[in-house]
This record gives sequence, structure tokens and C-alpha cells, in this order.
Amino acid sequence: MPEPITTGDFKAFQVGLVASVYLMPLAKGVELLCGLAYVTGKYVSLANIVILPVTFNILLINYFMTPETLPIAIGLFLGNIFLIYRYWHNYKTVFTP
Repeated sequence: MPEPITTGDFKAFQVGLVASVYLMPLAKGVELLCGLAYVTGKYVSLANIVILPVTFNILLINYFMTPETLPIAIGLFLGNIFLIYRYWHNYKTVFTP
């Protein structure tokens, strides 16, 4: 599938991300490991917490730079929030003193 054509501020942002040699492979590696955790059903609680900042950044980037793709970002973020809610019993010990 061809990549959509980007313009304006989002194009500058995307060029900066790609130019940083370490950031994109790290982000894609985190996404891959979390996806494998979801598919295998192991370490899902950890994957939810690790991928939360990524999905939040995707939501903010789409909100401020590409509002036409905001519904996809909202769905992704809400899916992550749903999984955190679903596995909330695993997080209760984190919030107890």
C-alpha cells in the first residue's frame, strides 16, 4: 500500500523522525514486541503499559497535525485504554502503598 502524501508541518515532523537514526527502529521494535505479546497472550499487562505512551503520542500527533486521520488514532488509543481496563486487576498492586 503506498504511503499517503504528507505536506506542511507533518511532513517536517516525519522527515525529522526518519532522520533520527535511532528513534524509528526503537519505536517499531517496541510496537512489534507489544504486538507479539498481544498475539501470544503473554505479558499483555506489560505490553499495555509500554505501548500507552506510543498510542498517546499517535493521538496527539494526529490531533494537532493531521486531524483527518484522527478517528483511527482515537480508536487505537481507546483500544489501549480498554485493554488496560480489562487487565486492571493486574495493576492494582502498583497503586497500593
